[in-house]
Amino acid sequence: MEDCEQLNLQRLEGSYLKFIVENHDELSLLEHVEKCAKCREQVKKLVETGGQSTDFGNIFQREADDPAAPQFTDHLTPEDFIEARIQWRKNRLTQLNESAETELEDLRKRISP
Repeated sequence: MEDCEQLNLQRLEGSYLKFIVENHDELSLLEHVEKCAKCREQVKKLVETGGQSTDFGNIFQREADDPAAPQFTDHLTPEDFIEARIQWRKNRLTQLNESAETELEDLRKRISP
């Protein structure tokens, strides 16, 4: 079965779908933080103390691996930094999902008989 291209393509389809769903989940969390004062305050404390978060990974870390990410030192307040990071990450996730959905559509064409 390992040599069956159709089966391999269907597994790949599942991987794309999982990736897209995980991105949508993260988008929902970010949108929640935008609106929820209680969560926003918790994120603000994380930023101010340089703490870690299992809920948000490294999105709100002061230093990011991605040079395109907004940097803490470029913002006057933690709130400005948080907002910049939320918008940056939402845009990035949207771009990733658009690419993944395009690739998924192409993949589905290859799977169809």
